[in-house]
Amino acid sequence: MMNGKSLLSLFAGLLLAVSSGAVLAQDCTPVEEKDKKCQGLKHYPVVTINAETKEMAPEFVCAAPGSIIEFRVVPPGKTDTGSVDVKAKDESNAWLIGANYPDKKKIEVRVPMWVKDKTIHRYNIFFADGSCVDPRVRVDH
Repeated sequence: MMNGKSLLSLFAGLLLAVSSGAVLAQDCTPVEEKDKKCQGLKHYPVVTINAETKEMAPEFVCAAPGSIIEFRVVPPGKTDTGSVDVKAKDESNAWLIGANYPDKKKIEVRVPMWVKDKTIHRYNIFFADGSCVDPRVRVDH
């Protein structure tokens, strides 16, 4: 059984871990906004993530409600399982979370039907070395 001090220490440790995660999310390299247009086929959105160069294409993808955003992780054979994570910047967008696990070559995220039209959602892509970038997705009905 845990006594009060152990429980307090555990809570403080968890709070510190959560706080650290929030700081990491804000320190991600923002993707430069070249224009306000999203790219790709909204009914079959695909983002290619290069785990070595930390680049992706497109950086601002279009997606329709009900579609599955496929994040393709490259280069093949040089990326470990679980080495790339996608995480929504806004906690209310819990649907925008995934990892290249169990398939090290891709991450799939389904866009819910209830997501509002013409909304832009920011997310972070975290890499195994701790670096991250801050791209976005626009949901169009």
